[in-house]
Amino acid sequence: MWRATNADGTLTYTFVEALKATYPYYLGRLAGGVLVLIGMFIMAWNVWKTLAMARKAEPIAVPAPAHA
Repeated sequence: MWRATNADGTLTYTFVEALKATYPYYLGRLAGGVLVLIGMFIMAWNVWKTLAMARKAEPIAVPAPAHA
C-alpha cells in the first residue's frame, strides 16, 4: 500500500490508511510475544526447581576404579 500510486504520481492511500491495514498483524505479533514470555517463565521455573533439587541431593559415593 505504501508504494501504490495514482496515474499522476500521488499516493493512492494515506499513511493512516496503510497503518490501519496492519492492525490485524499485531495479533500475530502479540501471540508470538506471549509464547516467548511463557517460554521464559517455564525456563526460569525449571532453573529454580533444578537448583532446589541440587541443594537437597545427598552426595553419592562412587567407588574408585580397580587398576589392573
